[in-house]
Amino acid sequence: MKINSALLILLIITASSCTLEGVSNKNDDTNNLLSDTSSTLDTILVIEENTVKLKTDTLIDGQVNEMVWNGENGLRIEWDKKSKNSQIKLDDVVLVNYKARVARGEVYDSNDEIGIPVPLKTGIGQLIEGWEIALLQMHSGDIGRLMIPSKLAYGEGGLIGVIPQNADIVVDIEITSVVEPILLEDGVKVYKYESIIEGAYPQKNQAIKFDYFAFKTGKKPGLYDNSYERGTPYVFNFQNDNVIDGLHIGFSQIRANEKAFIHIPAKSAYGSKGLADLIPPNTDIIFDVRVESVK
Repeated sequence: MKINSALLILLIITASSCTLEGVSNKNDDTNNLLSDTSSTLDTILVIEENTVKLKTDTLIDGQVNEMVWNGENGLRIEWDKKSKNSQIKLDDVVLVNYKARVARGEVYDSNDEIGIPVPLKTGIGQLIEGWEIALLQMHSGDIGRLMIPSKLAYGEGGLIGVIPQNADIVVDIEITSVVEPILLEDGVKVYKYESIIEGAYPQKNQAIKFDYFAFKTGKKPGLYDNSYERGTPYVFNFQNDNVIDGLHIGFSQIRANEKAFIHIPAKSAYGSKGLADLIPPNTDIIFDVRVESVK
C-alpha cells in the first residue's frame, strides 16, 4: 500500500482532525479557532506465508526470558536486541524503523518508502493504544516485535480498506534514537527530528511557512487540527502575529527545512479557558511542524 510520506503515520493515529485554525491566539473567541499472560496472541502467527513461533517465556532452567514481555489483554513484546539504554518515557520523541502488518496478513504500513526513521511522540494520542504501551517498555537501540491484540489496536471497527475487523496487529520495530529536547522559556520544548546545520533562525516580522499536525494532551489525547486537510501550509509573521505565544517561542529555534515537535504548556497555549470544544482548560498542546520557508 502506497502512502504519502507526509501522512505516513496517520494510519496509526487514533483521533480525527478538526478545524484548521488551531494556531490562533489564546485570547481569541471561538470564532478564531485556528502482567496478565493468560490471553496472549495465538501461539503461531502466519505472516507473509512464513510460520513464526512465539519465543518461550521461560528458559530451560526456569528463569524468566528477559527478551519477552507480556502485558494485559495479550499485548506482547519479543526482542531480537535489547539495549541497556534508559527506558523510553512518557512524552519522549523516538525515531523508529517499522513494518506494521495484520496478523496472518500483509504489511499495511512501513517507513521503507521514505527511507528514513519516522518520529513518534508518546502521550499525545498519535499511536494506537497497544503500540504506545509497548513503546514505553522499550529503549533506544532496541529491535523487536510488538504483538498487539485487536482490543488495543483498531478493535471491532478495523480500518476501512486496510485492517479487518477484530484483527490483531504485528509491528516489527527498531528504535534508532531518542530525540533530546531543546528547553526554552515558559517550559516550551522543541524536539528537532530533522535538522540542518546552515541557515538563520527566524527574525522578527519574517514570514514562517509550515505544515503541521496539532495534538492535545490530557485524559483524551489526540489530533485536533492539521494543515494537510486544507491542502496548503500555514503562514504567520514571527513575533508579530495573532498566534499563541508558545509557537513564537518554539519557532525561535527552528530553521527553514527543519522538522520538529513543539511541546507547548497550557500557559503558553490556551490557558485556563481552553479552546471551545477542541482543547480543555489547562491542557498542553503539541505541534508537529515541517517548515517550508522563513522569509
